[in-house]
Amino acid sequence: MSINMTEIIEKLQGKRQIFCSEADFQLEMAWVIKEMYHDAEVRLEYVPTFNDKMHIDILVFISNKWIPIELKYKTKNSKKGALEDKKTQEVFNLKNQGAKDIGCYLYLKDIMRIESIKEQKIEIIKGQEKNNFKEGYAVFLTNDKTYLESPQNNDCVYKEFSLQHGITKQGELKWAEHTGAGTKKGIEDPIKLKGIYKMEWEKFSNVDEERSDGTFYYLVTKII
Repeated sequence: MSINMTEIIEKLQGKRQIFCSEADFQLEMAWVIKEMYHDAEVRLEYVPTFNDKMHIDILVFISNKWIPIELKYKTKNSKKGALEDKKTQEVFNLKNQGAKDIGCYLYLKDIMRIESIKEQKIEIIKGQEKNNFKEGYAVFLTNDKTYLESPQNNDCVYKEFSLQHGITKQGELKWAEHTGAGTKKGIEDPIKLKGIYKMEWEKFSNVDEERSDGTFYYLVTKII
């Protein structure tokens, strides 16, 4: 049995327009999954036995199968004040996170991480190792529209990591040779993808169409 991420996102859209943080987004998605799939077990920040340094944002167990989900939530603040979620009547003063280059890198790293989970022997039954990976999802939600757009400069340092709408990601992706050490500190390694993934953004919510930060977009990448 699989989950339907499109239906999960649609139910989220019916409940919320904005999230105050990535943890808030994570909790709401987990809640929706549990509401929709009563037989599922849902765990947050799950640490697998094969890697005690890995934390899976959401791990869904259905029919003894693993469905890992990694989330990214990057916000922009245009300094025009807080945004109101019209569904909940809550007001959110979002952070201006920036660092688009790092955000793109980390999303692709999420895909690579899920690919690595797919390859693991993640359960031992009667002495036999079994890989119970079913499918995985990387999900990105943002009100920073520049994530959907191509880099303004052809020689930008994160060009290979860009998540612009319609682009396909595959193979080895690296920082440009002229990238400063400070920019890529801690994330120097190339991204190595085994699959081929097309970046296709969709609108999540429209909170205030007159503001550059008033529309939220989401990206879903399925790993099978």
